[in-house]
Amino acid sequence: MIIGIDVREGIKTHRAGKGEYVYQLVSRLILRDEHQFVLLADAALPNEWQRANVVAKICPVPAWLWQIWAVGYLELFRPVGVYFSPTSLIVPALVRRVPVITAVMDFVSFLFPARHNFKTVVLEKLWMRPALNISRAIIAISEQTKQDAIKLFKIDPDKISVIYLAAGLSAGAEQPYALPAGKLILAVGTLEPRKNIVRLVAAFDQIKTTILDSRLILMGRWGWQSEGIRQAIEKSPFKSDILVISDVSDTQKIAIYRQAAVLVFPSLYEGFGLPPLEAMTLGVPVVAARTASIPEVVGEAAILIDPLSVTELAEAIERVLQDPILANDLKNKGRQRAQMFDWDKTTEQTLQVLLKINPVK
Repeated sequence: MIIGIDVREGIKTHRAGKGEYVYQLVSRLILRDEHQFVLLADAALPNEWQRANVVAKICPVPAWLWQIWAVGYLELFRPVGVYFSPTSLIVPALVRRVPVITAVMDFVSFLFPARHNFKTVVLEKLWMRPALNISRAIIAISEQTKQDAIKLFKIDPDKISVIYLAAGLSAGAEQPYALPAGKLILAVGTLEPRKNIVRLVAAFDQIKTTILDSRLILMGRWGWQSEGIRQAIEKSPFKSDILVISDVSDTQKIAIYRQAAVLVFPSLYEGFGLPPLEAMTLGVPVVAARTASIPEVVGEAAILIDPLSVTELAEAIERVLQDPILANDLKNKGRQRAQMFDWDKTTEQTLQVLLKINPVK
């Protein structure tokens, strides 16, 4: 089969969760030489994607114009047997002559619109429903995402396949990254309201009064409505022990994870949540929010907390920092849990969904 894929997120230099998903998945799909792949992008493809069974279609224009180009290309030329869209909702909502499968990460725009990028909220509220209705199949990255789709849009459950992600980082070659000495509390993710960083800073202020050598490391790029986070850091009496790290390589991320005493993931909502899985893979104890899909990912291998309770968050982190037996138990459980998530399995399951779609006659 000839499979078309929107790969724009996967070719970015600095990839967030969605970009990591696209990169890892496409890197494995194209190894299946029995299929041809037409990769639609807005910039050059990575060197490792240069293969005999890969055709690159590149249109280096702004996103809105790219959508028009992609729809026109698919409608006029019908160059593929199936089109997989892990990024755009506009293309799936408009294409008719090629069967489309859409991957859905989450429904933040509908559940927490005030905590999300305004432009994204507007676009998703405009295009999500027609995209899901018209798509021949939907891939949800968690059972939580599937249930949200059913509840919000009355989608037929049989139309939705739950296919989990996996950790993009693995214990291997790493590039050294110097961090301050002490017990490092690591949080990973875009610095935006949904990630609940303001409460994490408040919890750190409590922890710091009893664990003097603790440090808070925030690894992520500044995102939408981040002013509140900046203010919380600036007002903290321990701001000199709060470090923000942006734009690091994957090999540097491994080194940063390895230096952490605990990974804290207090997010208010996640479609999946890769950082806890990455931490567990690398043997870092995890404290995470008892919300949305996060319990699906961590199982019993993490301490789950109410993300709205600063006290509960602080106490859980303190337990890990002060109890080496507990920390070691979480490390072992985390490594075991992480083995359940595998990109090869994700790829195979995704390919099976793509191959079940019959081309439009």
